Amino acid sequence: MRVLFFNEGNLGSQVMGQGQLQQALEKGLAAQPEQRLQARFAPLSPLTPFEHAMAVKTFGPLTKTGLEFRALRWHLIQAARTRRELRRELRAWPADVAHVHSHSIAFLAGGGGWPPLALSVDCTVHDWWAMPAWRKIEGDRELALRPSSALERRAFRRASLVLAWTGWARRAVERSAPEANTVELHPGIDLDRYRPAVRRERELPRILFVGGRFAEKGGEDLLSALSGRLGETVELDVVTPAELDPRPGLRVHRLGPDAPELLDLHQQADLFCLPTYGDAAPWAVLEAMACGTAVLATEVGGIPDQLDHGRAGVMVRHGDRRALRAAIDALLEQPGQRGGLGERARARCEERFDAVRQTARLLDLVEGL
Repeated sequence: MRVLFFNEGNLGSQVMGQGQLQQALEKGLAAQPEQRLQARFAPLSPLTPFEHAMAVKTFGPLTKTGLEFRALRWHLIQAARTRRELRRELRAWPADVAHVHSHSIAFLAGGGGWPPLALSVDCTVHDWWAMPAWRKIEGDRELALRPSSALERRAFRRASLVLAWTGWARRAVERSAPEANTVELHPGIDLDRYRPAVRRERELPRILFVGGRFAEKGGEDLLSALSGRLGETVELDVVTPAELDPRPGLRVHRLGPDAPELLDLHQQADLFCLPTYGDAAPWAVLEAMACGTAVLATEVGGIPDQLDHGRAGVMVRHGDRRALRAAIDALLEQPGQRGGLGERARARCEERFDAVRQTARLLDLVEGL
């Protein structure tokens, strides 16, 4: 069996999960018998300056109405590029199955003359723009998303297999296209790399925050919740490209997802905190869980599924700084609770997010196509 894995690729320093997906797949594929399959990875080329300008350009008065169809322009440009480049890859290396992530770049693929397509979905178009990080979808904004949602529905119906990363994403796909062949399957992460380690002794407990979009990930809420305590009773490590004003107890790191220093931060943190307003299935949450670090996050997107609806982590409502502060206090004051959460988080990863096991399940599914 020949499988082509076609990946949208990282979209700058604020969207880095696509590269982590390839690493998870490579880890899982390395554990498979050599005779089972041949795999090839191909990335979508970066947008040219002209393509990027056309995709994100604003149009004055239309911006306020939501009818500049920015989402549709982005999807059509990416989908047209994917259709062209994916066809070229398949001519050079005919595959039995093409696995595409994210699904939105495949809106113009599929149908006659294509091999079976397996579309990887972490979030649908509507659910992404419905997140509290962006302004509420209603009125003209809802109308502006309809063409993209229609293309998405068509792609789900055309696909031989739709791989929803979480139960939350699966339910959204099923609402959009009930007839689609939809299976809940997260790609998993490398549990040999992301694993618990002995924590070094230190004077103050440490909280870790990882997020490219600092404000949308709830970074300001976290700083507010720790006001008056940073440097006194707790320290905070922040991994972000955003510029933050210096303050006692705050360390800002500029690290890529593969940096050994980032892994060490995950393993050494007493608490990982992501009070996000806009996330589908954040890798940083899984990485902390796999390292046996207690997680505190918001009830956004697929995070409840990752945290087993509160059994493998603590959740608060987005934007509730008082609840966030109280949850941080409770966790920092109870090391036994943190330890129990970390153990359940690691067990959750071994059960549901092991890249080796998840890739084997993926191959079973695509062989059936």
